This record gives sequence, structure tokens and C-alpha cells, in this order.
Amino acid sequence: MTTEQLLKINGGQKLAGGKVSIAGSSNQVTKCIIASLLTNEHVLIKNAPAVNERKIAEELFAHLGGEVEYVDEHTVRLCANGITKNSISREICQKNRISILAVGALLHRFGSAYIYGTLGGDKIGKRPVDFHIKGLQEMGAHVELDGDLYDIFVDGQGLQGAHIILPFPSVMTTENLIIAATLAKGRTIIENAAIEPEVTELVKMLQKMGADITINANRTYVIRGVPRLKGCELRVMPDRNQAVSFACAALATGGNVLLEKIPHDPLYSFLNYIQRMGAEFRVNSEGIYVSSPKGKRLKHSHIEVEVHPGFMTDWQQPFMILFTQADGISILHETIFEDRLSYTRYLNSMGANINLFSTCLGEAPCRFKNKNHIHSAIIHGPTNLVGGNFKMPTDIRAGMCLVIAGLVASGTTLLSNIHELQRKYDNIVEKLTQMGGDVSIIKGQI
Repeated sequence: MTTEQLLKINGGQKLAGGKVSIAGSSNQVTKCIIASLLTNEHVLIKNAPAVNERKIAEELFAHLGGEVEYVDEHTVRLCANGITKNSISREICQKNRISILAVGALLHRFGSAYIYGTLGGDKIGKRPVDFHIKGLQEMGAHVELDGDLYDIFVDGQGLQGAHIILPFPSVMTTENLIIAATLAKGRTIIENAAIEPEVTELVKMLQKMGADITINANRTYVIRGVPRLKGCELRVMPDRNQAVSFACAALATGGNVLLEKIPHDPLYSFLNYIQRMGAEFRVNSEGIYVSSPKGKRLKHSHIEVEVHPGFMTDWQQPFMILFTQADGISILHETIFEDRLSYTRYLNSMGANINLFSTCLGEAPCRFKNKNHIHSAIIHGPTNLVGGNFKMPTDIRAGMCLVIAGLVASGTTLLSNIHELQRKYDNIVEKLTQMGGDVSIIKGQI
């Protein structure tokens, strides 16, 4: 067997007195790179995170013929004036789901687009492209499927404005249809859409480019198509999922951390939940400081995952470690992805006491048709965790959950497959070390 990079964590130490910088949002920057395909003028993106997902989006941009210029590590200048291709290779499609978002821009440029349906990304349950395809069809696109190759094309009229009601407020579908609608003829209305901060930032970018987009009440966007879009300059918002992960790492070990320079808005909902569990926080010009309750443990809680502005599905994995260390019985109800609690088996092997149920225990509406899927977890705390050796799952947030578990656990934890973590977490070793963790990358096998 060949050796590989392993993340080594010597656990059982309190992460206290440190501070950590939060990178730009990986969920935003990738969509902004794709939106740059809509103009032939330059787009300058600042505060771009140095993570693998950004690199994949840039690879896609260059694959189509676009120019990618690195001003510095966190600044990239893009120009799509040289775009020559309307097809995306199977290799790139398999790396990430971001490829589906390029279809609208390619239809505007070429009248057709070819994309493979075997899209990569986190393995967290069914994530079909049905919503994307149906929305594009309502805007006048025609779709033919040859095996797993989608041939998507429009007639001479191009994409047309449409009134689209989404079955579920999917973030990527909302972003896809907004991007497609900016240059479509007429008015597009998207109801029951996602309103996450990253979507709002994409809308602000498109508005800078000359798009006409209104955000109405009740999750509705109204987009009036324009003839052309221009270049722009933008700064990527801080990554709220990174911030939550590092905050949970500090709280789970009984410590504290200053999340440098992060504003209040992206984390206000998260701060409510940790405050209910007894944690403390303060917000000032330095950022957000979070701290465990002095002299006692966190309290148990009941959380239901919901779409924004509710408790985010990407927050439940690091939060699960808080539950294992809290006093009492906590309940978590996942309503977004049907297979997103499978990672808890790793935690149980480390000593956690987590029971899974297919019954929907919460009050939030459950969107799963198959009621046999696992929806809820009951967590008995506190429990002592012991280090272990694991291959990191492809669900990035579950991978980060194992990192936090390793920080809490006694003994040493070794994690392989760490490139999955690096898709969304930059300089993970340096940042956890700065917080007070004993973390390193070694060569080996497990």
C-alpha cells in the first residue's frame, strides 16, 4: 500500500485564547466565477478563498476558453471574451456540481450546451438536476438525453422569461435560473426560491454587471432580461460555514475563539443557537468572540434543520459534537438531505451515544418521500470520545465533524482522504494550530 497525507490530531486539549481568520465563501466564489461567463468584459474577484472548489470552477472557466489571471492568492481576474466551447468534459463534470450552472451562459452564447449528468460533489443523498432542467425548459430550452449526456439547446428566440415556481427552495437551482434569466428575453419570476446570503451576494454581483433583479417578499425574484452585461469588481463575503466550524471546535473543547473580521449578519442565526446552549459571544470591530460557559458544560438543545434563515444543514455536523459534550438529551432533525446523518456511525465508534430514527421528530415540514430514510438523531450527553482512524467521508461538513471530534477526543485521531476537506477549508492545520490545537499533516496509511 502506498502512503498518503494524513491529518494527525492529538486531542483532549482546550482550544482557548486563539483567533482565526475566516476565508471568503467557497459557496459564493464558485457561482461568481460561473456568472462571469455572461460578459465579455473583465471581472475582478477579491477575497477569493484558496480552496479546491474555487480551483475547479476556474478550471471549468479556462476549459471553455476563458482567461484566468491570478493577481495574487486571493484575487483573480476573469475574462470570457475568448470562450469557444459549449461542452463541458465528463472529467470536469465529475469533479463538482458547479458545471450545471454554466448551462444558461452557454445557451446565451451558443444556443446549445452539452453537459454530463454524472455530477460530482458531496455525497449527502439524492441531488438530481431535475429542478435545474425543468426550470430551463420553462424558459424555452429543449433537452435531449443520450446516456448521461445532456444536449440542451434553444431555438432562434433564445431563452424566454417565465414564471417558475420551485418545488423546494434549492440554492443551486435558484442561482442557476437567476443567471440564465439575466439575459433572457422578457421577465422571469422565480417563486419559492432560496434567499441564502450567498445567493443575495450573487444577485448584487449581477446587478453591478447591469442585470435588473428585484427581490420581493415570500422568496420571490423578478428578473427583467437585459441585452448585455458588463464587467465588474466584487469582494467575496466571509465563509459562514467555516466560521461555524471553528466556533464549534472551540466550544466543543470547552474553549473560546475570536473569529476575526467576520460581520454579525452571516452568523446571527447560529449565535442564537449557541446562546440557548449557554455559550457566550460578543460582536465588535475585531470580529465575533465565542466562549464556552464558565465553569459548566453546554446545555442540551433541540434543533431542526431548515432553509435560510433557519438552522443550516451544513451546520448540523459540527454542532453534533457540541451535543455529545452537552448535559442532557439533545435532538437533531434533518429536513434537507435524506442521507446526511450517516456520519454519526463514526462518532459512535469513538464513544458517542447517538441513536438514529426514520421518524420525523421535529415540527419543520419533512420533504422526504421515502419515510424509511433517517431523518432524526437523539444524542445523549456528555460522553467521553476516544481517538480513532478514519477515511474522511465525501460530505465535507461530516469530515470537519470528525476533525472536531478528534480535537475533543482523548488520544490520537488519524484521518485520510483529507483532500475532501481541502475543497472548502484553507490552511486547516495552521488555523487549528493558531487556535491551540495539536494538529499536523503526516505521511502514512490507515
